Amino acid sequence: MRSYGGIWVKIVSEENLRKAWRRVRRGHAPSVAVQEFEACLDVNLACLRDKLINGRYRPSDYRQFRIFDPKPRTISCAPVADRVVHHALCGVIAPLIERSFVPVSFACRKGYGAHAACALVRRYAGQAKYFCKMDIRKYFDSIGHEWLLGVLLPKFRETSVKNLIELIVRHPVPGLSTGRGLPIGNLTSQWFANAYLDAFDHLAICGMGAIVARRGFTAPSSVPYVRYMDDFVFFADSKAMAWHLHDEAKRWLEEERGLEVKDGATVVAPVSDGVPFLGLRIWPNCWRLKRVRFIRTRRTYAQRVRQFENGMLNEKRFAQCVASSDGASRWFGFKGILKDLASKEGSSSGSNRVKRGGSWNNNADNCNSSNRNNNNPSNENNNDGFRLVSTVSEQTGFHFGTPVLRETETNMHNPGRPVAQATAAPEHFQQEE
Repeated sequence: MRSYGGIWVKIVSEENLRKAWRRVRRGHAPSVAVQEFEACLDVNLACLRDKLINGRYRPSDYRQFRIFDPKPRTISCAPVADRVVHHALCGVIAPLIERSFVPVSFACRKGYGAHAACALVRRYAGQAKYFCKMDIRKYFDSIGHEWLLGVLLPKFRETSVKNLIELIVRHPVPGLSTGRGLPIGNLTSQWFANAYLDAFDHLAICGMGAIVARRGFTAPSSVPYVRYMDDFVFFADSKAMAWHLHDEAKRWLEEERGLEVKDGATVVAPVSDGVPFLGLRIWPNCWRLKRVRFIRTRRTYAQRVRQFENGMLNEKRFAQCVASSDGASRWFGFKGILKDLASKEGSSSGSNRVKRGGSWNNNADNCNSSNRNNNNPSNENNNDGFRLVSTVSEQTGFHFGTPVLRETETNMHNPGRPVAQATAAPEHFQQEE
């Protein structure tokens, strides 16, 4: 393993601390704590730098709060000074840690992300017959400090860098057991949690093929695999091979990292059933927004509309919230998710539920059961499946075809009429630099 030296001077440099402060301030300028820190910025940064250089820096207590979107989580918010240290540290060591990451690890990396991960899953779904989707139970809370430090510390030579990393990792978090867990909300937690499974990524794509080959399966040298933090999926040519990949992954995670696989979230099925991944259900020729994500997106947008109307959000912040609510879905080609939602807020008529037999025309009005067949002048139901189905991704330029009709298949909603089927996926996925 390669180790790095001469980086402590970069971490504590005035320029690096000021860059870290700008990243902390970005998007949080209205915060009272940020404004108080900025009021005496030069003095606060100089004091922080002096503590780091002299080894007197100690993290302060976390401020915690709960969120329930999409499930209950405890967020630990560090004070502004500690966040500056986190950004200063990650700004220097993150590129060094990332050098060992494989191209199929998509979390927290510039140029990767959830959209690219879903695009690669879609490509693999067109090349395999079965998939094995796995998830880790309470991943951030279960990370062992000794295992994590064993992964991180050998990468650096300087004692000062090792001490700072260990200080941040071992800093107690209310509600977590001693020696385990990283606080959700820290930038360092994201990078450290990603590095925690880097060895598993290398095993998955380079070693799993040899392992299952010893059991009599014909496996490629590199097993198709995608991971986004603690969500990952394998692809295989048979269900038996998919289950063997599951067993080997579960054994390694328990023995080498002390993690527990969430059995209730494990799915082994044909790719024709659709791969559930990051809020989508993905097929080789299209992807569909899952109903829970559709409802959550509209509910969040409606809440922001009410806050804007009540004066709780200014116009600039409201525009940012709208872009956040709609932008991620539009990347996948879904349109009209938020259309007419504000005017329907509080109305008892109409339904926003996603219904079977919906429209390829993603107009919110077509959500209603009474209108879902009104997709053309002759009032014919020329589709099959859920309303929010997309075959195009506008941001990347990937085009997976428009719905075409197959005469050999039957529409289960309207017998005698053909099913709307999308054309094949592209052969190659190109990662943007």
